[in-house]
Amino acid sequence: MLTLNEKEHLYQIITSVIGDDSSIRAYKNSFTESTVDVVEKMIEADIKCNASMKELLSNLLLAGQTGAKGWLKKILKTQSKHLKKNDIKGAGCLVSVKSRWKKAIIMSAI
Repeated sequence: MLTLNEKEHLYQIITSVIGDDSSIRAYKNSFTESTVDVVEKMIEADIKCNASMKELLSNLLLAGQTGAKGWLKKILKTQSKHLKKNDIKGAGCLVSVKSRWKKAIIMSAI
């Protein structure tokens, strides 16, 4: 069983990843060990998403440093394959992680 302080800290961690959410906040006092497990998985998913975005941007920036005109067009095929392979969400990690994990967090507290 989680203490009130642990529940508060867990909610702070959740908001640091997906932002403040009134529906999750309403269940804060009902957080359980199961909620901790769900949030751990959510953080791992967020880390993976951010790493994929960082890799994509790094590759694009490195290619752009060549200074050669038309560099983006040359890498479009390889980078589009990379996007599909890593399933990067165009709306960004925050939106994709929140949409995937919000319901699971709430269900773990019921």
